[in-house]
Amino acid sequence: MPQFTILNDRRFWLFFAFLVSQFGYPIGAFNDWWTQTGVFGNNNHPGGGDFINFWIASRAALEGHASALFDPQSYSALLTDQFGTDYGYRWLYPPHFLLLILPLGLFPYGLAFALFMGATLLLYLAIARRLWGGWGIVGWLLIAPVTALGLLNGQTCFLVGALFIGGVYLWDERPILAGIFLGLLTVKPQFGVLIPFVLLIERRWWVIGTAMATAGCLIGASVIVFGVEPWREFFISPLSASNDVLLADRTDLMGIHLAPFGASRFLGFTPTTAAIVQLGCCLFSAVALSATHLLQARPDTKAAMLIAATYLFIPYVLFYDLAAPTFTALSLYFGRQRQNVPGVAFSILLVGVGTLSFINGATTLIGIPLGPVVFAILCAALLRRAYQEGCEAAQPLPRVPLPRGRAVA
Repeated sequence: MPQFTILNDRRFWLFFAFLVSQFGYPIGAFNDWWTQTGVFGNNNHPGGGDFINFWIASRAALEGHASALFDPQSYSALLTDQFGTDYGYRWLYPPHFLLLILPLGLFPYGLAFALFMGATLLLYLAIARRLWGGWGIVGWLLIAPVTALGLLNGQTCFLVGALFIGGVYLWDERPILAGIFLGLLTVKPQFGVLIPFVLLIERRWWVIGTAMATAGCLIGASVIVFGVEPWREFFISPLSASNDVLLADRTDLMGIHLAPFGASRFLGFTPTTAAIVQLGCCLFSAVALSATHLLQARPDTKAAMLIAATYLFIPYVLFYDLAAPTFTALSLYFGRQRQNVPGVAFSILLVGVGTLSFINGATTLIGIPLGPVVFAILCAALLRRAYQEGCEAAQPLPRVPLPRGRAVA
């Protein structure tokens, strides 16, 4: 029997990778966050960075100015009036998202930030614990780089991660609850772009119906509360706001993109060439996802492929958007629902997914954005895994010999 050492414990290597990532990226980001003005959380540098968007939007909606959020000039004016600058932010969310954040405008900035980030993190951890079947996953997620980066940036990553994994991993066991989660996920619609395709080919009618009903109720409620005008502005105005982000020439902004489009722009490609690269990745991810289902892969492989393919398919993914892939990577790394844990090469890839924000940040320093490459490799690895599972499922069951003297009818 081999002697146990810490070096052959996969938990050690995951902890080591998370530790290196924390000191290599979130700690540096925290230092910048704290020392940007020399004073934490003042009006010139509110804590939580991107949470400015949600707090200003909730206040504007409470005051009856929801439509102004979708006009870049009007939204810039709202930010400038409050903070003296617009920080280059634009409002890119659909009107029914305002229903989820509306109460935040009733509180001072710091308290609103704490309430939103605390509630969404608890939701993410609660759903992850439910899917995992125990508390073991909670500790890993708390020390994962995505958690620190999500808190530092004050973003929706925990909310999106909770709804995404809750919808995808629960639709076998709890289709109604999964449908509710997916209906709520429409507040960040880009992350659900491939989900209808999978639901249709798997004929999950209860999930489809519940998701549609949930989204319909949210949209209807937003019309009742805010009127039709915000929706009209949402479909007319956001193209200019999106272009401000996607077509920006800022190297610092493109350096934190994990999608093929952003990585291509970081490398100096024109928007047209970057769009072609993105289209190629979209086709690859769609083919990989389709093949995974045709090959009759196991449910955990199909769920992992859906999440990986989504992050390769959409053109706008930032370094803090990794809550769902982090949970998936941990689930595969520890071999949940499996007799054996994955091999060395696949394990290294999964650790890379869990620390992708740090890896991409490090490689962009030498001019190589690896974010989309890691997702592409993950899709290819999952496709290979699906092929192996399909071959195993197609093998005939071994024949059990009948006892002597028994006749076969």
